[in-house]
Amino acid sequence: MSEHGRTGEKYDTPLVDLRFWAKERGLRGKVYPLACHSLDAAAAALVLWHEYLSPGLRETIAMAMETDEEHAGRCIAFWAGLHDIGKLTREFQQQLDMDLSDYPGEELSGERRSHAAATGQWLPFVLSSVGYPDGQVTWLVAQLLGGHHGRFHEHPASHGRNPLAKLGFSSTQWEEQRRALLHVVLDVVGRPGPPKELDGLTAAVVCGLVILADWLVSQEDFILERLGSLPADGSASALRSHFEESKRRIPSLLDAAGLRPITVPPATFTEAFPHISEPNGLQASLAEHLPSLCTGPGLVLITAPMGEGKTEAAYHVADLLDAATGRHGRFLALPTTATADQMHFRFKKYARHRTEGADPARPSTLALLHSMAWLNSDYAPADVPGVSTVLSDGADHRDPFAATEWLMGRKRGLLASWAVGTIDQALMAVLRAKHNALRLFGLAGKVVVVDEAHAVDPYMQILLEQLLRWLGALDTPVVLLSATLHHSIANSLVKAYLEGARGYRWSKSEPQPVPEISYPGWLHADARTGKVTRSADVAPVPIATTPRKPLAVRLVEVPVEKGRPDRSEALHRELTPLVEGGGCAAVICTTVAEAQEVYDLLADWFAERGGNAPELHLLHARFPNRQRTEITETVVDLFGKDGAKNGRRPTHGAVLVATQVVEQSLDLDLDLMVSDIAPVSLLLQRAGRCWRHEHLDVVERPAWAERPELVVLTPEQDAEADGPPRFPRSWQAVYPLSLLQRTHALLRRRDGEPVRIPEDVQSLVDDVYDDDSLAEDLDADLERMGDELAKRGLARNAVIPDVDEVEISLHGLTQFDFDVDEHLLATRFGAGSVRVLCYYVDTAGQRWLDPDCTVELPEKGTGKDGRFTVADCRDLVARTIPVRMGLWFGRLSDANRPPEAWRESFHLRDLVLIPQQVTEEGTVLPTEAGGREWLLDPRKGLVF
Repeated sequence: MSEHGRTGEKYDTPLVDLRFWAKERGLRGKVYPLACHSLDAAAAALVLWHEYLSPGLRETIAMAMETDEEHAGRCIAFWAGLHDIGKLTREFQQQLDMDLSDYPGEELSGERRSHAAATGQWLPFVLSSVGYPDGQVTWLVAQLLGGHHGRFHEHPASHGRNPLAKLGFSSTQWEEQRRALLHVVLDVVGRPGPPKELDGLTAAVVCGLVILADWLVSQEDFILERLGSLPADGSASALRSHFEESKRRIPSLLDAAGLRPITVPPATFTEAFPHISEPNGLQASLAEHLPSLCTGPGLVLITAPMGEGKTEAAYHVADLLDAATGRHGRFLALPTTATADQMHFRFKKYARHRTEGADPARPSTLALLHSMAWLNSDYAPADVPGVSTVLSDGADHRDPFAATEWLMGRKRGLLASWAVGTIDQALMAVLRAKHNALRLFGLAGKVVVVDEAHAVDPYMQILLEQLLRWLGALDTPVVLLSATLHHSIANSLVKAYLEGARGYRWSKSEPQPVPEISYPGWLHADARTGKVTRSADVAPVPIATTPRKPLAVRLVEVPVEKGRPDRSEALHRELTPLVEGGGCAAVICTTVAEAQEVYDLLADWFAERGGNAPELHLLHARFPNRQRTEITETVVDLFGKDGAKNGRRPTHGAVLVATQVVEQSLDLDLDLMVSDIAPVSLLLQRAGRCWRHEHLDVVERPAWAERPELVVLTPEQDAEADGPPRFPRSWQAVYPLSLLQRTHALLRRRDGEPVRIPEDVQSLVDDVYDDDSLAEDLDADLERMGDELAKRGLARNAVIPDVDEVEISLHGLTQFDFDVDEHLLATRFGAGSVRVLCYYVDTAGQRWLDPDCTVELPEKGTGKDGRFTVADCRDLVARTIPVRMGLWFGRLSDANRPPEAWRESFHLRDLVLIPQQVTEEGTVLPTEAGGREWLLDPRKGLVF
């Protein structure tokens, strides 16, 4: 044997029988030989190892296997070539009508096993014939290959003597063919000996690589091409020629799939952002001090007020961590689909600048990952199903970052080199669900950036902590961003990452890694040493921030009658200066229904003023998707900095009525913010949209707006009653009552004292949880803590085990007491929703998509045989509205199900259809469905 345990053993085997098949679906009546598919997968794994994996991930895997990268790659190629060897059984082969008379035996009774399970059962007892010892390495190789369909099986029992026969592998003829294929694969990849080590963490990531290799070479177009040049026979030379030809063709599969790595050269901050002539204090501090700290994997936490350029700082930090770790990929995790869409647009502009001069012939998708991403025309233009073209200067140009049809397939998006998506996409990697290993593999070679880290609830926090443990163990660098992060959450997240990196949980007796947060500031946690360095440690002078006037905060009481807040008098008083003197304001309501009521209230008031009335806009989540996008674009244009620069900002007055959707990532500048009371961290987020661009000197303030002001609407307090006010049930359904009470007590104690930004932000965020004197209702506090404990407990049952718990077996990664998928294991507790399509029925009973009855509701699509094309689906889904599931869903009738032809489409089959009756006069009437009345109002969205 060589230094790598290379086996020189030759095995006298019969020819591989090419009649045994692996693929037949979509092959026009032909079958593709199993041997060819096995060699294709081995070739793909080898190409992916060298041309797709980030250098840092290759190094991490090879070090864990205690070998060099070349040998590690050949081992993995060998394993990938064996992933379907479980198809060499009578169980599988007899699915097609073929003569198996030459291969008697192996008739198994009882429940049929999958071919993947058969692979995992056979290999542990056979790999010894090629030098693999009986132990952890062998069992994990078998288990990871047996899990290539996304679920890991338990190790098979040894069954004493002759275990293969007892597992059903009893026929000499079948066994000869399996061993012949094993040796062919081993030969073509150079007969690598087994690695010295393999642990569960590495095996899970390698499984992801095997799955990717399998999926790439299972594409029908690729197989149809290879069918034209199959080996003449099953000899070693003929099969080697097939392997070499596949290896030559596979790079083009990477190109077509958009899997080429995106790489960026080293750059200073100003080189990376030429439009920023002078970095602000936060950006300058990171650019100056972080390079000397980033000598390997680690975590960087950035905390600063809204509008301080955290996004640009994160891009630059990710580049620094990339250079230090060889992790060329990126994943930017955002809290919502809307914020992900906006970040994708910004990140693509950055990628274009940083990769200027790259080879346009080798495109790489910059993926957008959330359930509605396929509706985003900037990401996935409708004209071309594969890599699209864009018109930028009158000519046709290939967009090197556009979506490919392959990467838009289910569960594939994280395989793109750079991606932006909702945080759910990353958190699903640590749920006990199918293909979590593929998601871990997709993240392992990236720098992972989590924006708005404060936005996670207790359920999601447990998931995020476990993800950070696994990323720390994988040497995957992480960046966390937040404007309002409680110090205990910051400590838990940093601690989780370091626990993963050092391989054991934090002891209660150890000092906590983050006893306090520098705000504004940053910290760096070194994965190798565990050392945490704060910005205050390297630069004692506080980081300079954008000069801001103190934020005036006023509590304004509103009466609550029969559980419904009456905002009319308060809004009339607070908005009269705007109505008379111009300016821009927002009114943020807790629920959609309340926002719709306030819109009606203001619309009636403004109508009385005739032509002098301010503009009125409404934004919430219950508009049809297309309409919500249009409203969001209009609002950002009117109230953003570009609108102010270009003279589109309303000067005669404008009011935006909205829900929490404006809290995150909408670049708005309001003269006044009026908000229902909410936890103080969210109030500060909303206040970040007040006088946001004052330092740019682009907004002309009305005379009445002397300073940024946040008016907080709170329930009227009974003067004779002790304790906190009685908050409406609708508000308690959105926010914990305890936090509303504590925020109320905190703001009341400040008695109108202005909030200094950034000086007061961290203490406000911390105090609302930590200051026991704010607890005016012990029962509410106990209920909140109990609810948080319950959610954390549920999350711990849903997440995968710690890294050390899968050291010798991967079964725990997907083990669950009942069959479950990621939709049931939601990453947001209680966040289940469905998409509703409202259609219109005229007096003749005909169905339409619009209230004017001009666009028919299609029974069939425009594609072949009435199938729905992507364009058909986009048009329909763009008209849908997300609605939270409830008791109403179980009360729907068959009339609310889509037409029969719709159920053939993945995008349409689960839609809920709600009819809207249209009278002869054109009036749209509300309709009962599921025990509630529905009305899609063109101005207010879906009204219950």
